[in-house]
Amino acid sequence: MVDFNKYRVEIEDTGFVAIDNVFSDAKIEQIIQLIDQADTSRKTFRKSTDLFAIRQFLKEVPEIGELIINDEFKLLIQELFGSDYFMVKSIYFDKPGQSNWFVSYH
Repeated sequence: MVDFNKYRVEIEDTGFVAIDNVFSDAKIEQIIQLIDQADTSRKTFRKSTDLFAIRQFLKEVPEIGELIINDEFKLLIQELFGSDYFMVKSIYFDKPGQSNWFVSYH
């Protein structure tokens, strides 16, 4: 059973929370497959040796939305924040470990 209260307290104390195991390994594999199959030639895709990013992620890979924004994820958001929240922006990025630029939690 998920201890939502623990997460609420951490959010109140620190302003954020990192939650492990939101998605199963199988779900993550499905997500990765969809990303790998995406058409990266569009201008919303950035691909180099230092970065792979997709702006407007849910718009560019729409079938991924059902995998990510599933009932369990909606419940997590509702339990932590309430029911008056919705997605306003989606960006995907993968920064290889050898890249030297800093990415903070956000």
